[in-house]
Amino acid sequence: MSERQLERVLVAIKPWERGLPLESQHAAQLAQAVGAELLLASAVFDAKIASRAERGNAGALLARGRMIEAERVELERLAQSLRDWGAKVATRVVFQAPAYQAVLDTAREWRADLLVVGVHERGLRLGTRLTDTDWQLMHLTPCPLLLVKDPAFDGYPTILAAVDPTHPQAAASGVDRAVLEISSKLARACESELRAVHALPEPARSPLRPVEIAPGVYCDADAIEELHRRAVDELLAGYVAPDRVDLIAGTPAEVIAQAAADRHAALVVIGALRRSRLERAILGSTAEAVAMDVPCDVLLVPPPGPAPAAARSGGRDVTDTAKTTKPRRRAASSAAPDRRPRAR
Repeated sequence: MSERQLERVLVAIKPWERGLPLESQHAAQLAQAVGAELLLASAVFDAKIASRAERGNAGALLARGRMIEAERVELERLAQSLRDWGAKVATRVVFQAPAYQAVLDTAREWRADLLVVGVHERGLRLGTRLTDTDWQLMHLTPCPLLLVKDPAFDGYPTILAAVDPTHPQAAASGVDRAVLEISSKLARACESELRAVHALPEPARSPLRPVEIAPGVYCDADAIEELHRRAVDELLAGYVAPDRVDLIAGTPAEVIAQAAADRHAALVVIGALRRSRLERAILGSTAEAVAMDVPCDVLLVPPPGPAPAAARSGGRDVTDTAKTTKPRRRAASSAAPDRRPRAR
């Protein structure tokens, strides 16, 4: 089986955050567990300064430089705290808007394997509200996106992988395999228990009479449930032990949230299928509902392949200490560290 590598972890830091943000704590410990390097990235922007700078205004160019330098100093202060803890950290400040586009561009340029962001309301865990930036990152990210919500981090004792091999789009895109690959990688690195969950069709929605699923092939409710069970068994073979799989009837988002609570999951890993705004408005999004409803961290895994491009706006100016060449593969450590860095 092929396995997704986690060699580069990008942490998106909001300019107004000071001290040691939750996302940087989680990312630093995860990076050490899997043997990855970190890039702390932040975006600053001022429309008036950008407009004047484009016309070559000397004062505006100076002001833009000062904005970037001020944020770079703050990022370096945070980075040094993580370096003192033993992490390999670089920083990057981008003068660009919107913020999500700056993050996406940085993730692609640096070839990030994991993008880490924190919830926007600190301390808000249940019923987290997603901003437009969150939405854009969830649906346009070129790599797995870790939404950090839980202030505590002890290596993710239990990881819950949500799969749906019977979903036509999921099966065609290979997103379930991607979910299991990264879940397995993190479970080994953090010495976690890896579990899986799948939502079976609700009895109320099962057909009362046999339905034709192919020419001349009919299935009743029991047969449809058995098809789900077989598909899950085939998908999870080699990843998750049969006694660590929960098959529960209900809507996917509710089933995943309930399983996360029942199994005390510290991390939920779920595929993020790409849909338009209109499709999501009509059909909803299981990944988005889970991201809002569960109290633990959520890792959203996009389908393999290139992510769709987003519209660009705002000028882009970059200052960083990171290189864009991909590092050589390193062996991952066997366990998550139990120490926490502290900001100076």
